[in-house]
Amino acid sequence: MVIVKNKVEESKADALIQKIYDVCKSHPNLSPRSKKELTRAYKEGRLLLAQGKSYTEGKSYTVGWLLRIPYNEESQELAAGYVLESYRTSGVFKKLLQEAFKHATISIIVTFNKRFANYLLNKIGFKRSSLWETARISKGKFLLERAKFIRIKTIIKHYQTNKPIYTIFTR
Repeated sequence: MVIVKNKVEESKADALIQKIYDVCKSHPNLSPRSKKELTRAYKEGRLLLAQGKSYTEGKSYTVGWLLRIPYNEESQELAAGYVLESYRTSGVFKKLLQEAFKHATISIIVTFNKRFANYLLNKIGFKRSSLWETARISKGKFLLERAKFIRIKTIIKHYQTNKPIYTIFTR
């Protein structure tokens, strides 16, 4: 069984943030995030954590996560979403999304991964969008988020092989 929450035992928080940082830095489909950004999101409850439980050991551990970046009261971007490979067919990411949807009327996900975009469009109910629509919905904050140096470098790298796919979900 997997549950979604936004906190772990205090003694495990730093190691979890380090793990998320490492995955975001090394995974080809994720954009790097600074430890400062991840720590702030964790402290503010914007880092959603999927917790699985080991039945043999009785311990819970993080099997996935999703970062919420609120732009205003009605819109947010969902980013840095990741689920451990062994849990990817268990509906974990869908649970993370369902929890995230509770926080804003409109959720934006931008990806360079066509397979992931098809999942969002065909299984979750997202619709295709555009850079301009996401900028309008976020009142320009989407573009400001992309202007960070660490993000620009990654975006340029992704653009060399793919084009971004903009998706939005409206509840």
